[in-house]
Amino acid sequence: MSMEEQHEAVQEMHLAQQIAEHVAHILMSAVQPYPEFGTGGVPMAVAAEVYGKDAAWVREGIDAGWLPIGRCTKRQKNRSFYISPKKLWEDTGYVWKGETSQ
Repeated sequence: MSMEEQHEAVQEMHLAQQIAEHVAHILMSAVQPYPEFGTGGVPMAVAAEVYGKDAAWVREGIDAGWLPIGRCTKRQKNRSFYISPKKLWEDTGYVWKGETSQ
């Protein structure tokens, strides 16, 4: 097996692992009862900390659609974001309870 074939096989295994983890997470969330969430949306800074990224990464992910945890509303040159506590929990397991979270 050539180096290129090995590299491709590793990439395919990595993708398969990501898909399997995503499916397992969906199945587990269907079995588990929903936790109690705080009122309102999750602050951008909190979501960024949960993912270990900066706020710009979270904003771009929501806006582009590859981070399905909230909504982006565009008004002229401004963007407003809402991050759903339930969707953040489904994607990461993090429970937002408001000012005091776990």
